[in-house]
Amino acid sequence: MCCIEQGECTQSFWSGPDGIPGRVLRPCAGQLAEAFENKLKSLRGAASYPSSFNSFSFTEHESRTDHYDSRDAVKSAQEYIELTTACDEMLREALRWYNDMLTNKHGFSIHNNFIQHFGQEEMDELLNIQTKWGVFIKVFFQDGYAGVNLQVVSGDIRPAVLEVEAMCCQVQEDFAKEEERDMCLKTPISFSRKPLDANSAVYREKLKTFSGFQIVRVEKLENSSLRQLFDLKKKQLQVSTTPKLMYQRLPAQFCNLLSRVGFQREFAPPYEQKQGAGIYFSSSVKQAEKLWKGLADEEYMYFVEAVVLTGKSTVGSPDLIVPPEIHSGDPFSLYDSVTGGIDTHVIFNGHQALPEYLIICTQKNTLN
Repeated sequence: MCCIEQGECTQSFWSGPDGIPGRVLRPCAGQLAEAFENKLKSLRGAASYPSSFNSFSFTEHESRTDHYDSRDAVKSAQEYIELTTACDEMLREALRWYNDMLTNKHGFSIHNNFIQHFGQEEMDELLNIQTKWGVFIKVFFQDGYAGVNLQVVSGDIRPAVLEVEAMCCQVQEDFAKEEERDMCLKTPISFSRKPLDANSAVYREKLKTFSGFQIVRVEKLENSSLRQLFDLKKKQLQVSTTPKLMYQRLPAQFCNLLSRVGFQREFAPPYEQKQGAGIYFSSSVKQAEKLWKGLADEEYMYFVEAVVLTGKSTVGSPDLIVPPEIHSGDPFSLYDSVTGGIDTHVIFNGHQALPEYLIICTQKNTLN
């Protein structure tokens, strides 16, 4: 049976390729698993990635790609895995995920909050995956986190992992399309992620802000639809003060979704949600690193710099799913946000924040 429980959420490396439609991965999960096992054995236990990864120079997303090919040059007819990405860190993240899947043959945990959006069709598919691949699947929800634990019973866990990951990717894509429909704007939705020149004034400013880190790349996030919704929300809240500059750290797999549909609760719940089930921000980079300490096992750190409308604010509490009432008994008079001290702010509507920059970095002296 497929088990769904309100169990304890243990921390593990986030997993799942970003943006690969479920319809692509699911039909060929078995063949992919076999190819991974046969052709990527050299990755197991590797202390570092091939030296060619470090020589990559990124300019524009559209202008070039990084590439990894698992084929033996002598055996051209063999099955192989080919990964092509827009930039070096995406390739590293993908290879780390594949290696993690290969080396965990008996058990695997998938942490993805979009599992909360699984409907009856997806739950039935989990039952089918259990039977088909001889695994036991347990879905868990705890403290704002959702995930799936898979354990081998009599079969192979790797194709089961691929199928569940494909389901997550498809649910994420469906969610994004629904969000875009709900925006109901007259202009078509378009977004871009433009890398900044390392010699620009803005880039040098980020170097100062992230002085304790090694910056890999800074991207300017542009989305005219999100800008319109942010401006409308500012008028609605009657905010006269300047929006606050704040930071959020999120998993790599959600960077593109955030650029597309803005901040969502599912993307980056912190390790502890002491101020309620909202969207968390920190006023400092160091505090953001601490707040999202559950992401410590990622290859890179992904910080979003945003302007946030905090409006009328009060102290938060863990039981909140919407801001509290300003005047007791008046459900139409609510605070705009809550706080957890001077560094932590929580909003409950994603349109109160506008993402402006994505800063991809590592701790200093950690790049190979």
